[in-house]
Amino acid sequence: MSKMIGKKLRKLRKRKVMSQQELAEKVNITRSTISNYELGKRTPHLKDLQKFCKIFNVGLDYFEVKPKDEAENLLHRAKEVFESNDVSPQVKEQLYIDFMHLYLDMKGEKKNEH
Repeated sequence: MSKMIGKKLRKLRKRKVMSQQELAEKVNITRSTISNYELGKRTPHLKDLQKFCKIFNVGLDYFEVKPKDEAENLLHRAKEVFESNDVSPQVKEQLYIDFMHLYLDMKGEKKNEH
C-alpha cells in the first residue's frame, strides 16, 4: 500500500510542478519524509494524507484509503506507542484517557444519529 500511495503522491506533486521541499513546507513535514513516502519506505499518517488531498484537490479514495483502513492504521500506530519502551507511562496514560474520550464521544454521536 505504501508504494502505491507514494507513486500517486509523486504523480500529483509532479503534475503541479512542485518540489518535494515545497510540498513538505505546505504540509509542515521534512523533505526527507516526502521522499520516504514517495519511495514507499514510509506510509503517510492519515492527517498528512488529508493535507495532500486538500492541496491536490483529491479525495482519500484517490489514494485508495477507506474508513476501515484509517481505523486499522490508527490502531496499529496506537499499539506501537503503547508497546514502545521509549514512551513514558505518563504519556501512555494520557493517550489512553484521550482515546477513551474520543471513543465515548463517537459512541455518543452514533446514539444521537438514531
